[in-house]
Amino acid sequence: MSRVRIENDQLVITMQGARKFFSMKSEISVPISSVQTATTGLEWRELPRAWEKVIGTNSMSFYHGGTFCQDGDRVFFDLRKKEEAVVITLADEDFKRIIIGVDDPAATVELIQQALNGKNN
Repeated sequence: MSRVRIENDQLVITMQGARKFFSMKSEISVPISSVQTATTGLEWRELPRAWEKVIGTNSMSFYHGGTFCQDGDRVFFDLRKKEEAVVITLADEDFKRIIIGVDDPAATVELIQQALNGKNN
């Protein structure tokens, strides 16, 4: 699982346990101003395929972790079950999307939405 927090106008995503190794990252931090959307749910067609992996782990339907290239865009995954997915779309960052698994996807999206609403005020 990933842990998500807002800290000093930054969205900070921390990978937990062995996922740091498998995803090849321990933490990602982006300005909240770069976040376009955050949603729950993921379609199976959005999961990475073996040939899209740049660096990380892709053990088919068990775990996807690391950097993948989908349709010419860099996408970061730390995901085991698609039901746990939060999809974060970014602008002007290294990754076009960050797709992570979290304990409570709805609460995580709400946290990000509150931060987004704060940046628009």
